Amino acid sequence: MKKSDYLKIFLVVLVLAAGITVKDSAVVKQYLPVLLAQVQSLESEEVTPLPQAEAKQPASQKADKLADGILLITALDVGQGDSILVQTRDKNILIDSGERKEASKLLEKLEDNKVEQLDMLVATHPHADHIGGMKAVLNRFPVKQVYDSGQSYKTKMYGDFRAQVEKDAIPFEVLRGGQEIAVNEMVKLKVLSPRELYKGTASDANNNSLVLRLEYDDFSMLLTGDIQEEVEEDLLKNCPQDLAAQVLKVAHHGSKTSSINDFLAAVRPKVAIISSGNGNKYNHPSPEVVRRLNDLQADVFNTAVCGDVIIKSNGKTCDITVEKFYDEQQMKAA
Repeated sequence: MKKSDYLKIFLVVLVLAAGITVKDSAVVKQYLPVLLAQVQSLESEEVTPLPQAEAKQPASQKADKLADGILLITALDVGQGDSILVQTRDKNILIDSGERKEASKLLEKLEDNKVEQLDMLVATHPHADHIGGMKAVLNRFPVKQVYDSGQSYKTKMYGDFRAQVEKDAIPFEVLRGGQEIAVNEMVKLKVLSPRELYKGTASDANNNSLVLRLEYDDFSMLLTGDIQEEVEEDLLKNCPQDLAAQVLKVAHHGSKTSSINDFLAAVRPKVAIISSGNGNKYNHPSPEVVRRLNDLQADVFNTAVCGDVIIKSNGKTCDITVEKFYDEQQMKAA
């Protein structure tokens, strides 16, 4: 039975009761047809449904397009290696590609982030934990531009990477300190190091990593590759004004060879991201480095515990989210 049927019965009963009460059937005759007509009109009206609450999009499903004015940076969890995806509404930039054994995982993560092509592919330096997935990336996605630190490095992996770039006729450029790359009209990448290639350091390959400063209005992030103490000291001398940043990609996976006190004090990060593998053989990150960051009251995120670390900025503020739940005990153990 419809709701209107119940309403009819209820109204008729009311009218009859009123007629009996006043002992006048005229009441019934006068008002009953009117009430029934009103009920009929209720039946014919369209009922406007209540507005439904919008379902929240699962965290794993990203919007097809970022909103205008949003910068999205994802430190991808690719094991004991580095890979950072930088996205604006119309640009995708991949900085490093992790280890070769994590290549399929990297490709999956890029697709999850709606990457269809890469506007820039950057190799900070030629170690396997930074370029291991390059060939897989080049084979999967169209790439418009490749940037490199320009080191001569005689490994098959690096040779294959460079050969693939040449084979595909992708524009290739070696970067040096002092250059700037425009991502769009608001976002830019400043190259801080190397100004010229280091020779005779404890690890030339690491120290010749590209050091990049990502800037968007009031927001900045410092990406340090695998630089070590020697380069950190040079940066303090050569460009101290460019070091302060809200977010720091901690050098060399949190190794004790890097992140000296004076350098961290100059950066003064509010957020520090360490890319390392769970249970890695190098014992990265160093507890000493983590303590230094904690002393600066930086929030430290380790991909080994958090999974992907996602930074979303409007140029003024930034929000941090992580892929995996973790608690304080897990973080201390890592």
